[in-house]
Amino acid sequence: MKKYVFSIVYLISLTPNSHAQEKVILSERLMKSIIEKSVPSVEQIEASFLSVKNELLAKKDAFSFRLEGESQVAKSEERLLAQFDGGVTNRLNTYSVGIVKPTRYGVDLGVKSFGNKVTNAFIADAATTGTTFSLSIDLFKNFLGRKTSNDIKQSQMALERAELEKNISLKTFEANIRKLYWALVANNEQKIALTALVELAEQQYQEAVRRSKSGVADAGEVARYHSQWTTRKASLLSLRYRRGGILRSIKELLPELNGKEIELGPYSVDATVQSVLACSAYIRSFPRAPFQFTHYDEIVDLLNREENYAQQVIRTYDDPQVQLVGEYSDVGRDYGFSDARQNLSDDGRARQSVALKVSIPFGGKKSDTREVSEVLAKKRYHAQAQGNLSKITAFHSETADIISILKDVVKNQKEANESLAKSLKVSRKKYKQARISVQELISEQDSLLQSKINEIETNLTIINTLMDYFSIYTDIPCALNRI
Repeated sequence: MKKYVFSIVYLISLTPNSHAQEKVILSERLMKSIIEKSVPSVEQIEASFLSVKNELLAKKDAFSFRLEGESQVAKSEERLLAQFDGGVTNRLNTYSVGIVKPTRYGVDLGVKSFGNKVTNAFIADAATTGTTFSLSIDLFKNFLGRKTSNDIKQSQMALERAELEKNISLKTFEANIRKLYWALVANNEQKIALTALVELAEQQYQEAVRRSKSGVADAGEVARYHSQWTTRKASLLSLRYRRGGILRSIKELLPELNGKEIELGPYSVDATVQSVLACSAYIRSFPRAPFQFTHYDEIVDLLNREENYAQQVIRTYDDPQVQLVGEYSDVGRDYGFSDARQNLSDDGRARQSVALKVSIPFGGKKSDTREVSEVLAKKRYHAQAQGNLSKITAFHSETADIISILKDVVKNQKEANESLAKSLKVSRKKYKQARISVQELISEQDSLLQSKINEIETNLTIINTLMDYFSIYTDIPCALNRI
């Protein structure tokens, strides 16, 4: 029995753990490669761009060749009022098939082949066949295609703008992912600093316990060291909690990482600090916003041009519609379709027609709608343009000032860390000599820890500020802007 149980346990131990998570070594390059595979957020950005492109293509499709056909068969057994009552058509057969080509110049062209055969009280199977060429010209609202041309140009400007905005959105998404990565790095650096002090606190507590047993330390000192140890362990757990929140955000944006254990890959804090310093110095070297590194100025220009075309389209909203339609047909007539076609071939006769169609709105309702549409378009485009212009100027000047201030903060924090480390070294000697209390020693240790954590947080703030800057000045040639 024991051998049987042992065999089962041995087999279970050899069975792979189906719940074991795949480990992923996280780096900025890995995250970028995942982004390039098209994650949901990227697909949403692409979808926004494609919707604008689809709108332009739909407008162009309206000018494609169009095949049109029609056929009708009718039969009537209505009562005749007299022997030669021509008001009743006993039988009717008609057909037509043709091609229509609308153009963006307000002119529609068409050609069709048609035929009809009629039987009534006067005549039986009187057939007409022929070919018709038609021309329709808009003489006012869309004269020479002014409306359709402006409408298409507006959509073309919108597409160019959408492509630039797509690239900016992708860069912004990448920057947000990188901010999460560096938040994870900062969390790890804080964990390293705190872990060392947790271990120190444990050593101090164990030492206090030994001294208490020897009668050198009292119960109060042991309690204070124990409190310090548990407080720092709680801070370490808090860091683990924050790390979980960062990882959750990363996995939400990069679903490919779901169900996988994430481990930070190698990184160099010193190299990153040097890149940050070099990039911030390069940014400060521009007294004015470097437009050559951003696409927002191009977007503003496209918005202004797009508004111009949009307003021209809106102004035609309540214009009269005046359309001239002309047709020229070559027809043949005889009894039956076959003979009518033969007549068309042998002795076709011409038929011409000209029609003028006019539609004039009145009552003031349409003019009110046009005025509101003009104001709406002006405010919408103006708001977008001004918003983009303020991003260009504000982000450059403010980023340069913020980074300069934060650099000074980091410099002061480093000096403070050095001073606190020296002070703590002296305080340890004083404590061993019973010249200071345990509370003072613990307080100095906590001050040094908090100072180190503050330095890490400030460095993270600088990186986040630069990432926000890169989302506006997407092409700035900083090493930190390339991964």
